[in-house]
Amino acid sequence: MRKQIYIATTYLKVLGNDQELIKVLVSEFGEQRANAILQSEFVYEDDIKTVFNAFAKAGLNSWVLKYGTQISVGSHGALGFAVLSAPDLHSALDVLADYSVIRSSAYSAEMRHRDNRVEYIIHDRLSGTLAGRWLLESAISVAQGLIETMMAHPLGDNAVIRFAHPKPTYHKDLGAFYGVRCEYDADDHAISIPASWCRIPSPLSDPSTFSSNLQKCRQLKLAAQGNQDTEESIRLILRGYFNQRISGTATSAELPTLPSLAQQHNMTIRTLARKLSSNNASYKRLLEEARREQAIELLSTTHLTVANIAHLLAYQEPANFIRAFKSWFQTTPAAWRRTKVTL
Repeated sequence: MRKQIYIATTYLKVLGNDQELIKVLVSEFGEQRANAILQSEFVYEDDIKTVFNAFAKAGLNSWVLKYGTQISVGSHGALGFAVLSAPDLHSALDVLADYSVIRSSAYSAEMRHRDNRVEYIIHDRLSGTLAGRWLLESAISVAQGLIETMMAHPLGDNAVIRFAHPKPTYHKDLGAFYGVRCEYDADDHAISIPASWCRIPSPLSDPSTFSSNLQKCRQLKLAAQGNQDTEESIRLILRGYFNQRISGTATSAELPTLPSLAQQHNMTIRTLARKLSSNNASYKRLLEEARREQAIELLSTTHLTVANIAHLLAYQEPANFIRAFKSWFQTTPAAWRRTKVTL
């Protein structure tokens, strides 16, 4: 993976014709270096902090209040096309969380189910810095824009935005910008919505577009990670395979096997097995992990039968799925759903 934190230069290119801030950029770096930064694909940590701190000194109090309307999911290339064409909001937010690294490593995201809510949680890797706060506020804005696009209405009182940092001086303007209740000094950074929203089919769903752009996202994520993390690469491939089966966009009915994965990574089966073993991992364990994650998701968020879930997880027989599930949680899928389901 890249050693430095980075963001796509798209976030700076929204400066457009703002000559005052362009002058600030040139003053900090010189004209040649400033132009090089704006023309590159990514901006890295030291430059990110320098740029945002310089803008703050020039009087800018919030990046998202100034440029938030110009940064949307649609401006995120393959990632934007993938999330907008996803089958439903839950799938779209999952993709946005899984592949946010394509656009920035300054934060990561995950989905969490809590009571009757679904939360899109963002982890800030520039914690405690002005740049971290500004990028976090922008990431929340992008997620909010995606939700509102798919729901075709503003979030309103049914949503809550949380920030782990203290209330900024511009909190009233920020609340007006989001149009959502904002909480500060929380345990995490998140946008929380009713779980029922996630089941609604997306009006923009396009299986072909979703499948092709999801594949591009996988390739871009591997490139962003430098293709060095074999374990993460295999985890990504397996997760993508099951996501495609569940969404009905799978291009292959064949479960990725150790030999096929070794071929994809230009290794012998023995070399791949040894690489995984050196990290206390194995193909069997990674496959089990992917199936376990999807099983919980499907039992929690759908009314699919245990037999249907077993099929989607590429088990030959439902009994094999039930046996595996009992080894994970010491109970059956049906019993787990009765006692644990929160949606």
